[in-house]
Parts: sequence; C-alpha cells; structure tokens
Amino acid sequence: MLPGEYRIYGCDPSYYTRMVEAAMRYMRVPHQALQKSPDVRDRLEARAGTHLMPVVETPEGWVIHDSTYITQLLDMRFPGQSVIPRSPVQRILCRVLDDWIDEWFVRAALHLRWIDYAAAHEAAQMISHDMAGAPKGRSPNAEEQAMVDAVAGMVLPWGRKAMGVMAAGAEQQAAIRGEFARFIKALEAHFAQMPALFGDRLSLADLSLLGAMKAHFATDSLARDFVASHASGLLNWTDASWDRQCGDETWLSDDAIPASLEPLFALMREGYGHFLPANRKAVQADEKWVVFTAYDQEVRMLARKGAEQSRQALLAEIAAMTPSDGDAARQALSDRGLLTAYED
Repeated sequence: MLPGEYRIYGCDPSYYTRMVEAAMRYMRVPHQALQKSPDVRDRLEARAGTHLMPVVETPEGWVIHDSTYITQLLDMRFPGQSVIPRSPVQRILCRVLDDWIDEWFVRAALHLRWIDYAAAHEAAQMISHDMAGAPKGRSPNAEEQAMVDAVAGMVLPWGRKAMGVMAAGAEQQAAIRGEFARFIKALEAHFAQMPALFGDRLSLADLSLLGAMKAHFATDSLARDFVASHASGLLNWTDASWDRQCGDETWLSDDAIPASLEPLFALMREGYGHFLPANRKAVQADEKWVVFTAYDQEVRMLARKGAEQSRQALLAEIAAMTPSDGDAARQALSDRGLLTAYED
C-alpha cells in the first residue's frame, strides 16, 4: 500500500465520478472527493490531457482518468482489498458486465436525466453546483447562485444535445425504457439471493453499477421514480452497498457463476451485443457515427472509442492468461453468445 491520499476531482452527479468514489470507499483507499471547479480545472485538464470527469491525482502526483483503469490500478496497489476476481470465468464476466454498464447504460442515464424539461433543469442545477465550485453543505449565496445559474445555462443545452447524439431521445424512449426495466428487475431478483454480483464481495462490475445508481438512477428525480416503480429493491441495495467496506467476504468458490446472472447476459446480447461489433467497425474506419439495429429499430449514435478500447483490453486480458484460463474465459463468453461480439 502506498502512503498518502488520492484525490478524486469530478462532480457528484457524474456517472464515472461516482464509480471511482464507490471503488475507493469500498476498498478503504484514503481519498478525498473534490469538485472539479474552476480554480483547479485548467491544471488538471492540462495534466490529464482530457476535459472528462473524473480525474484522480495519486499520492505521487500522477493525474489519471478512466474509471475502469483507475479501479484496476487501485486493485493492483491494494491487493488485500481486491475488487477484480482472480479466477478466469468470474474475472472475464465481471469485466464484460463492467463494460456493459459503463458503455451502454449511459444512454438510459442520459435519457432519464434530460428527456423531461423539469428534471433536466434540476439536473443542470446539481451539476453546475459542483462545476461552479459552489460550497457543499449549505445553500449558495446570491453571488454563488448567479455563477451556478450561468453554468447551468450551458449545461442544460449540452445535456440535451448529448442525449441526442447518443440516440437516447424520444424516438428511442420505448426501447431504452423497456430494456432498462428488464435490466433493473433482473438485478433486483439477483440481489434478493446474494448481496453482490458474484457472491458476497463487491466486484468492479458491482461498483460500476453502484456509481451509476448513486449519480443517476437513485438520484435524478425521473430516474429514481422509474427505478422505484419497477425494482425498488435496487434502491435499497444502493443505500446498503454505498456504506459497505471490504473485509473478508468472498466471491463464489470454484469460479462459479450464479444462475441468477444469466438473464443479464441474455439481455446484453439483445442491445449491446449488436452495438459492439458495429462500433468496432465504425471506430476502425474513423467514422463519426455507428449505425446498427437493436429491438427491431435502427439506432444511429456517436461512435464510442472508449467502448472499442475496452473491447480490445478485454481481448488482451484473455490473451495474457494461461492457455487453460484463456480457454475457460473464451468458453464462458461463447456459452453466453457474447464471444462473437467481442472477437475481431
């Protein structure tokens, strides 16, 4: 364990900020969660080479980004508090679920945050509170609120535009909400049997889900109402899991996969399984848009380089395994109809 403290710079309503915060809280990593406010923004973006959130400043002064890679770094540095299974099948399916939550359900998050004007205005205020550096723990004064309002005036149209380029607007509403309802109902059924995806211990995928819930689905008014009406138990899981810290709990023995996860992998094939190969071709061709069919509807959305990088990283991870472990990982993907979506 390295001495010192990690600093997370982002904002509370940020999908990926809360994923990193969830990991550090659960792993008992010394940290502060700080606003990426105007007084630090230029320095951090110059160091990280990105405007995205969050960025993490490590004890030795590195400034890094990407929620999955940050958690992987912490997993290596704090092996006693690991959140990535070591056995090949659990490990690779944990990575697949993490990719799915990271890259696909951000569409549901954008849709439920920005589709309704009143909810969108509320979200813009929450985001702008942190981006403007307004103090936490009290209401802003008049000067601070004026700055928040000014930032919100830019955030609101940006959010609605992001919803559009991610094909998360009204024309996709039925498909997005139908899929998301099935997703959260399957999760609720699973968590009724065990407290984490692969047993008793939270994993990388659990923490991605927890961050998404804390930032969006259990916080944004429209999203929270949707979850409460379809799978209210997931809100209880979020509250309980946010306060958990890792101890001696374990994942299932013998590299077992709970049967209650299988409906999730089946659902993954229906949407994400069509997106991933189409996105690979679009990114490799340096095209701006990816077009594919999901739920009998054409989807045209911004091509996602991050999703392609994650796909390549998963294949590289399998390639780095021992031959027998690599075979087991590939077979686990094949058995669930996902290998063709991931392979070149």
